[in-house]
Amino acid sequence: MSCQEIILSLFYFSGAIRLAASYLKTQKALQWWSYSQSLKLANEAAQIRNSLLQELCCMRRSIERSITEPGTVRSSQEWIQTVELLHHCLAHLSDRLAPPHVEYSLPLAIEFLIESWQAKNAQLNIKTQLPKLWRDEIPNHSIVILQILDELLRILSVKELTKISLEISLIPLQYKLNELVVTISYPDVQTLLLCSNLKELKYLKQTFSFLTSGQCFCRRKNLTETLYFRWRSPKRN
Repeated sequence: MSCQEIILSLFYFSGAIRLAASYLKTQKALQWWSYSQSLKLANEAAQIRNSLLQELCCMRRSIERSITEPGTVRSSQEWIQTVELLHHCLAHLSDRLAPPHVEYSLPLAIEFLIESWQAKNAQLNIKTQLPKLWRDEIPNHSIVILQILDELLRILSVKELTKISLEISLIPLQYKLNELVVTISYPDVQTLLLCSNLKELKYLKQTFSFLTSGQCFCRRKNLTETLYFRWRSPKRN
């Protein structure tokens, strides 16, 4: 075998190794993503069992008692309060399973997501810069972007998000490219190193790149880390 053939063989071999390594990284990221989404559904199911179904059982018992024991009939106001509670729970469940506005406006969907997070924790320090008008985006594609952002907030919330300041921007670029920019300001170096080196964050970046055929990269300056999620808007069929 000539020297040139050996060099070519080594070149192809190293390329195959890099390809296999990239495949394994993507596989781990997608396995993590699948588990994370399954866990969310399991949590939703638990909330339904522990809240909605329990309340419906109470309603059924009250109705049965009102039939067999007329003197125990609940007042109209009590029934109204119960129905309003069920309506409130179902509305929140619907919003979590199918985010509002995502079919026609990604900025509005992101704004609703941020408001939902802040409603759960009023101490969250999140600022947004979202355009009022947005390009025609396929709903399924917008849902992926929204899921990525929601998962990012969840990852950071595990690490005491209240001590972190966030600024979220949505920017249309040239050639139908879009960019979601998340700037994270940390209180100290220790928190910066802890959060930026989370394996979940690495998996999130790889998952975004795979699902959107886009790219994700970050830049650091002092105690600030900026994540750039960039993708191209696919055309509707």
